[in-house]
Amino acid sequence: MPETYYVILGVAEDATVDHIKSAYRQKALELHPDHHGDDAGPFLAVQEAYAVLSNPERRRAYDRSLQTAELRASRPEPKPVRVGHRHPHPPAVVPVEPVDIGEVSLSRSFETFSPSFEAIFDRLWSNFAGRSRPKDELPKSLTIDVPIAIEDAEIGGFARVMVPAVAACPTCEGHGGVGPFECWRCSGSGSVTGEFPVQVEFPAGMTSAHVATVPLDHLGITNTYLVVRFRVV
Repeated sequence: MPETYYVILGVAEDATVDHIKSAYRQKALELHPDHHGDDAGPFLAVQEAYAVLSNPERRRAYDRSLQTAELRASRPEPKPVRVGHRHPHPPAVVPVEPVDIGEVSLSRSFETFSPSFEAIFDRLWSNFAGRSRPKDELPKSLTIDVPIAIEDAEIGGFARVMVPAVAACPTCEGHGGVGPFECWRCSGSGSVTGEFPVQVEFPAGMTSAHVATVPLDHLGITNTYLVVRFRVV
């Protein structure tokens, strides 16, 4: 059985909120790093499971994702068609999935930046450092080049640009705690620092280049916007 949040807490998928709370307290006490050793992974998994299943909206969305995964797993594999075999009707056109070319980390690709690496990161972190900024400060662009293979450019797809930022902790949703326990992921601060994905798409049929401009307001970055130049190589 896959390790779903229900499996992690040891509850049924129709468990009540009270049952989920009780199971969480028991598991959290059992797996807390103070008693379980240095490995905080199991405790963090329990906190994440409870944070989702104790929230009705997040639980509904999670249940839908489980149902979607089950439907995909139950679909039969398509049967291969012999070359040259005649059909009374032409085969249906199978939709092509967009190409996911993976993650593009700003911190690992700084040689493509304009302006300099230090200037960019100082500007990004100024959004979170509590420093006062000029009211008339205009947003500046952060430009990065992303090479695209010819075959991927024909299909179209997207890249996930990893942008350094400070965001509300996804486990405790910024509260600093999960149930009666301090959130282990953010150490009770309610926020986490890291690289967060910004999905940027490129169209099908590219032959040379495509430029996409993406605001970063949703990450709390208001003085910088992202410019991604996809280049066919």
